[in-house]
Amino acid sequence: MPRRTNPPPKPADWTPEKTLAALKKQLAGLDNLRGRNYEEAEHDEQGWMNLTLNVLTHGFGDGSNNVGQFHSAKWAGDHYMGRMSPALLQSNFNKRIEAFEAMIESSIAELEMMLPEPELAGTYETGDDYIFYKDLKTIVALAGRELFVIDNYLDTQLFDVYMEIVGALVRVRVLTQQIPASLKAVAEKFAKRGAFELRVSNSVHDRVVFADDRCFVIGQSIKDAAVKKPTYIVEHSGADTMRGIYETLWNSGTPVVKGWGGVQ
Repeated sequence: MPRRTNPPPKPADWTPEKTLAALKKQLAGLDNLRGRNYEEAEHDEQGWMNLTLNVLTHGFGDGSNNVGQFHSAKWAGDHYMGRMSPALLQSNFNKRIEAFEAMIESSIAELEMMLPEPELAGTYETGDDYIFYKDLKTIVALAGRELFVIDNYLDTQLFDVYMEIVGALVRVRVLTQQIPASLKAVAEKFAKRGAFELRVSNSVHDRVVFADDRCFVIGQSIKDAAVKKPTYIVEHSGADTMRGIYETLWNSGTPVVKGWGGVQ
């Protein structure tokens, strides 16, 4: 009688882009579990684990290291036979959340390395505002930890057009020279997401976007770019030096709108 063999592991069947978006949502979902009582969070944690395992299986395959790391994270903490105390169960719950966070962050980093480097047009003739829009939105999407926008003349377009794709865990800072009432009103609504701050400074004269550790310089204000005049987007090789300059301006700026968890 022939020996039964196990079916081969299920291969990945999602694109890296789809998997990346889903894992970022799951990472954000950990905030709904963090700091809670393990008994009260049990149902939500189980639902989170089920969905996360499905995402990892679709994105990396059933036999992947990523799925293996997920199963390892489930057993974070100290375990032994017999009844465990509520204090130990709570400690294990907290350690699971930390292990899940580290596991997802490493999977996200792996996916980001798999994605092709986005190609930007870089230069935009008059009337190329749609191409500019697509390229700037690509830059905004690069931010996995922080987005820092400096532009002396902004309007609500920054939030209406570009900010919808910013991940829930990304810290957002905006520094500008003038704040129309309409911009402030929309910024106050956006600030409810948390980790957001808008400041004003009379020293702002440039257009710069920092997406994590990368720096992009823009020729015109975002609201008018390529509408009536040509413009450009150039990645600056001296990101650290540029950041030092604009951190100084940020620190001297006046806070106008700040969401819960806004950065200093």
